[in-house]
Amino acid sequence: MVKINLCICKMITCVVSRYKKNVDWVYKLPNINKFCIYDKENPKNEYNIPVNKGNEASVYLKYIVDNYNQLPDFTFFIHDDEYAWHHSGSILDKFNEAYNQAVVHQTLYYNINDKSILGSILSNKQCLSWYNTYIEPYIPIDSLPQRDWTQNHRGSAQFLVHRSLITKLPVKFYEDLYNWILTTTLPNAISGRFLEWTWHLFWDIYPKL
Repeated sequence: MVKINLCICKMITCVVSRYKKNVDWVYKLPNINKFCIYDKENPKNEYNIPVNKGNEASVYLKYIVDNYNQLPDFTFFIHDDEYAWHHSGSILDKFNEAYNQAVVHQTLYYNINDKSILGSILSNKQCLSWYNTYIEPYIPIDSLPQRDWTQNHRGSAQFLVHRSLITKLPVKFYEDLYNWILTTTLPNAISGRFLEWTWHLFWDIYPKL
């Protein structure tokens, strides 16, 4: 976990990746200043991904690209289910846990998925090829403390993250990933998971290098 002094949660936006579900429960989250409920293939919503690709990754990337120069102090990125297999209890409780980490312990990145622990990535040739094309120019794999960047880290992509971590990488980095995820021929189960397995690299491992 990355920390800085005087980390204060002044402004928090909640970004929800929704696909045809009721997410009224998110409005119970405390200390949120703005909610961005993203849909897929719903042009009536100002927060919309034109094609249903990449699972939550397309939503997160679109939000970052559109708001890169005006990010709030923290963004809480979540799925559209209050209860799910990859985190214990309600997301309402997990947010309070993450918020406490940010306010009390000055933690800048906190993944709420405590039941999704990743294994090794080194045998996944498709993911390594993707890394070589899109990530390697910014985060050389040989610069990592361990080349196997997924082993024993939390997956499933729900987290509270500070803008200072997001902006350590340039907006073009996120734009290229967003364009890739909208145009790749890989199924969602694969393309979305490449990011699911890698967010912590961008915002936890990379800032410490």
